[in-house]
Amino acid sequence: MVPSVVGKSCVDQTEAEDLSTEPGSLASSPKPPQFTRASSKGSGDSGSGSDEMPRRSSTLEKLGLSSSITRADTLPKAHEELQHAATMPMLFKEGPRPFWGGLWTCTQLLGFLLAVAVLLFFCLVRPIKEFPKSNDMLGVTLFCAFFWVFEVVPICITALVPMVLLPTLEITSSQIVAQAYWNWISVLVVSTYLVSLAMEESRLPKRLVLRFLLMFPTMRPAALLATLMGFCFVLAMFVNSVAVMLLLAPFATSLALAAEETARNESAEADAEADLEHASAAVASSAERRRRESKNLLKDAQRFGDALLLGLAYAASCGGMATLTGAVAHYFLAGMVDFDTQVNWAHWLQFAGPIAVICGLLAYGVLYFRYISKTSVAGLSKELLEAEEEDLLSEVGSFSRDEFLVLLIQALQLALLILRPYVISPYVTSFSGGVLVNDATVAAIPALLLFFLPSEVRPRQALLSWPTVHERLDFGLVLLVGGGMAINSGFAQSGLNLIVGDCIGDIIPHLGRFSLNVCIIGGVTLCCQVFSNVGAAATLLPVMASAALQAVVNPLRLLLPATIATSLAFLLPTAAPSNVVALAKSADLARMLRTRDFFWNGLPLTIAAVLVCAALTQILGEVMFDVDGPLPRWACETTISGNCIFAKIPGFVEGRWVQEQACIINQGAAADGMICRIWNGTTYSTADVM
Repeated sequence: MVPSVVGKSCVDQTEAEDLSTEPGSLASSPKPPQFTRASSKGSGDSGSGSDEMPRRSSTLEKLGLSSSITRADTLPKAHEELQHAATMPMLFKEGPRPFWGGLWTCTQLLGFLLAVAVLLFFCLVRPIKEFPKSNDMLGVTLFCAFFWVFEVVPICITALVPMVLLPTLEITSSQIVAQAYWNWISVLVVSTYLVSLAMEESRLPKRLVLRFLLMFPTMRPAALLATLMGFCFVLAMFVNSVAVMLLLAPFATSLALAAEETARNESAEADAEADLEHASAAVASSAERRRRESKNLLKDAQRFGDALLLGLAYAASCGGMATLTGAVAHYFLAGMVDFDTQVNWAHWLQFAGPIAVICGLLAYGVLYFRYISKTSVAGLSKELLEAEEEDLLSEVGSFSRDEFLVLLIQALQLALLILRPYVISPYVTSFSGGVLVNDATVAAIPALLLFFLPSEVRPRQALLSWPTVHERLDFGLVLLVGGGMAINSGFAQSGLNLIVGDCIGDIIPHLGRFSLNVCIIGGVTLCCQVFSNVGAAATLLPVMASAALQAVVNPLRLLLPATIATSLAFLLPTAAPSNVVALAKSADLARMLRTRDFFWNGLPLTIAAVLVCAALTQILGEVMFDVDGPLPRWACETTISGNCIFAKIPGFVEGRWVQEQACIINQGAAADGMICRIWNGTTYSTADVM
């Protein structure tokens, strides 16, 4: 499934290409189009109207003597077009829509029919006898999954389906479902998004990138790729990945266009030299050699552009992995465990940060050996970057107090989220010692400051204005998180988590820790390539939690690798929003990225990342969360269990002697909740151990 994005038809260009072709080869590529700059006079002479032409392209894009290049449009318009297309590419696909009054394509109609059919099957046939309501919940889950995969309606609207179907099918009450759509996790989402929105509005990231690049006389391709990926990685830790891509992708395409145009100019000069009538044989031979070299240089420049865009997409995914607010799937984990004391923002950074860094280095290594090590592109001179900085200065002005304050507020939010478990929560407690302040509270403090500090650039306004928030804040993200958590709640309310968890839980004792991690990460990664990572996380995380409880092991042993795997979406252009933006922005280049570019670079990266993540989640999971220890008390007390009691049964569990241990209640019809089972398989009467 490779939909076209934002007015460019990618389907015709990608589906006909064979995956066996080496990426970067131009043998099967379409002929690069000729780029011209449109005059403001219309059909008149381009030179005569140049002074009146709207200023749309940066200096890097205007580079060249033989031809001129202009990208699709400026960043604000790109943001408007791509911020939704990145997460819902099929809705932006060009082509006929012959169904439902011109609203649906054939694919969307197929998704609707499959969703309705599977819902009716489970609600009417009811193949699961032990927990009848689990049939309805499975039907609702698959209904949402088909709607998410085929994008029958916007995915944020699909997130409202559980609000309608769960109470209607008597799985749970409207009050319980509604609580999933707005809670402290939703506040955390909005608070971090507001600060990232202020960062995006200030254009500070691009200024920082340029200032760093200008520190060097000439930026070589390897160093340039590393710099852009590094900045993208760090920004994606705190800013929405789509926003990061929209900030940096136009700059990357400008650099690639400059390299391509330089190669075209050299090719044109070689052609002119070879066409001289009275040129000597030596001159003609030299010109022919220059012509071949310039053609090779053009191919290398195009490969360099591919590497920059792929590098940004991969870095955005890896950077989002590092923080608890960096990816939507992480919020689902937050709603399933005793979040405040177990997997807070600071603990997740210590656990996932090293994994994300290593995955980012793997991505850089793959792109370096497949592209950069073979390129003959010399690099970009300081003069070009200075010209780009001049364009930025003429557009947004010099470094302002607004940018400095936004930078301080972002740093404040980061510091509060890291230090909260150590310097705030231990001292702000209830009479019984319970924690009163969690990550949502400390994340909201910097967000509020944005509306109290006056702007220097926009007099009589705050650093972040409400009209900007009203226009730019992605409220659909809150619905999306709420819909996933509603499905999680429905799993527990219907008993579906126990049915599926039993099937998987029986396999866990027979697998080693590393083998188990490889199976979990590999399976979830494969699901995320085909389905959305949001849908995969909403469906698979509650299953993993229930499977862990049925096997009487720490749920984090399964949940941590599964959550990490939702960020390993490297194989397909539609596997992650950052990939979609990279695909769309490549339309500005002479040759768009192709499916095989993602596949052949993503395949070795995915294989290496699965193995590395399997090893690191085992090591860091034990260090940070004691995942190899006995099932902890907090896991029995959370909503994901419902069938666990902590009993005074001494014995060895996972090689450790304990005085108390978890006992999983058998809630089947035969046992009727009267029997529970401990880690070694021994059963007890619940009346004796409670």
